[in-house]
Amino acid sequence: PSRLQLHASSPRRTFTRPMAPALAALLEATGGRRTELDAESEGLAAEVAALDLEIAGKRAEKTIAAQNEVRELLKSKEALAKKAKLIGAAAGHVRLALAKLQRAKQAGLEDWKELREETVKLSDFARERLKEGASVAQLEASCAGGSVKVDGASLAFAGSSAGLEGLRRALEQLESAYSCTIEVDALTLGILERRKALERQGEKHGVTVAKDAGGASVTVSGAAEKARKAEQMLKFMMSGKVDLPCPKELAGAAKAHAQDVEVETGSYVEVLRAGFGGGSIVHIRGDSEGVKDAEERMRAWFDEREGAYSSFVEAPSLAKLDAAKTAELTNDLWHFGQKFAIAASLCEGGARVELRGPAGGTWEAPARAELKQLSDWYGQQAEEVGSAGAKAKAKAQPTKKEEDDCWGAAPEAQFELGHKW
Repeated sequence: PSRLQLHASSPRRTFTRPMAPALAALLEATGGRRTELDAESEGLAAEVAALDLEIAGKRAEKTIAAQNEVRELLKSKEALAKKAKLIGAAAGHVRLALAKLQRAKQAGLEDWKELREETVKLSDFARERLKEGASVAQLEASCAGGSVKVDGASLAFAGSSAGLEGLRRALEQLESAYSCTIEVDALTLGILERRKALERQGEKHGVTVAKDAGGASVTVSGAAEKARKAEQMLKFMMSGKVDLPCPKELAGAAKAHAQDVEVETGSYVEVLRAGFGGGSIVHIRGDSEGVKDAEERMRAWFDEREGAYSSFVEAPSLAKLDAAKTAELTNDLWHFGQKFAIAASLCEGGARVELRGPAGGTWEAPARAELKQLSDWYGQQAEEVGSAGAKAKAKAQPTKKEEDDCWGAAPEAQFELGHKW
């Protein structure tokens, strides 16, 4: 028969991967080899030490024959040193192998080739959580018998591939437990919701951004690093806030112009009906620089449309007024504006007053002078109440009830506004 026929008729052979030796046998063999190498290293060290003594003795003889012997002894020592270096390197490799085999045994593996070792960097949030013993125990339970050790800002793992995957899933779950709350007023929150800004930020950063039940805050939850980035962006988006009054007759045009301002500044600008006489308010929200730019653009537009301009009067003492007194001041400012045929209103924060009147008019100087008297009077009331409260607190006694309300209208004798409140 031909070779082809013999090959065709012979049974087909299959090759299988040889099974790895049992881990226990490898540990025993490797441990034995380490012992042998350590013993050989010790023997070589003893031989070198003996040669050193012999060389020292020959050098002490100071004869030509002794010097020749010294040269031969040095050659022998050099050969022993080279051999000792090789043995030491081999012993080092064996010790590393033995340590790896021991880690595989600790991980409960039968084959050392299945051992996976990895160092995972931890976030600040994960490090804080792992200081709790329960969290570390949960990670160890998730890694299929592998070992977990926290070392500063990292986590050292030794175990199987399946254990490593389990550990990664457990770490993701641990990281996803992060959450933070951002305080925000209801109006701003409503604007962000209508523009789907919260939803977009959640999708962008891979986190959940949800309005809290009370409607005064939002909660960001998800992986710590991603959630922190989303938190920073949301706070940046809420860092600016301005509200401008809008006359009723300009509301429609202001809405159209607000859309252009949004595109130019990146802020959110909405014109909503509010205020007296069916007027509206222009609400501007966004980052502080963008809001400032949008405010300037809207004010310039109003100035052009109305043929008017605004003058701002700083009055820090008015910011100390309580809610009831602020409401009284707001009413007084309305009457104040009627007298000069202008609009007078308290700005956001209560520390300054906006006076708005026709361009080219002579109203600003007298209005400023009379407003100073009004603001001084209200500021004085705020100081008196604050001083009385401080004295009462120091004496730890209840404040004596006064017969007359010190928060009443400003005495007419101090300044005249042309009407009585």
